[in-house]
Amino acid sequence: MLRIRSLLLVPLGVLLSGCLSVTPRGLVEMAGFDPLQMNPAELGAGLGVPDSIRLVDGDAMIAMSYLVRGEPAPRVNEMFLLELSDSTEVAGTPLPVEGERIYVGRLSRLDAIRMKDVQARILRYRSEGLAGQGSFSVSLRGGCTTAPLLTRLPFRTFVKTRPDAAYVETTRRTDFLASLPRSQREVFLAEFRTCSQPG
Repeated sequence: MLRIRSLLLVPLGVLLSGCLSVTPRGLVEMAGFDPLQMNPAELGAGLGVPDSIRLVDGDAMIAMSYLVRGEPAPRVNEMFLLELSDSTEVAGTPLPVEGERIYVGRLSRLDAIRMKDVQARILRYRSEGLAGQGSFSVSLRGGCTTAPLLTRLPFRTFVKTRPDAAYVETTRRTDFLASLPRSQREVFLAEFRTCSQPG
């Protein structure tokens, strides 16, 4: 499964996918965002995709990991599936550009509790002197398309870190598919299906 990483300059570490262009506001927002201290129940994520793509619960996720320095594999490597809604159904969400549909997501109650446990585990490792590098990312996992053939995937992301905050665009709209090697692109496209309904 390919992960589109979109949040960066967080205290856990720096995430910057070469295929995504970070916005200045995104840099500022993420510089003040601590994924180990935030309330997972208040976290919101947004994904801008072509309007031919439909996403449902589970088609996007948040991932958190923590790799202790000198160890071959992460001690923490957790995924949290997002509950998604079309942004037109949610007040205060970003406006789509022409040809775009924006989805906003949040964690389920159980996943918010599970993320709190993950935060506590990473903080415990750090308090024990186990220094390392962590990551926090918003990822697209799949979906369906109404287009005959998906050849481009303009994609951008947003984040909302507090209940009273607005969604901030963290990465600019970029064609993700064009940046992938052919083999990876084929794997990613295989996770998309043809929508059974056109709407």
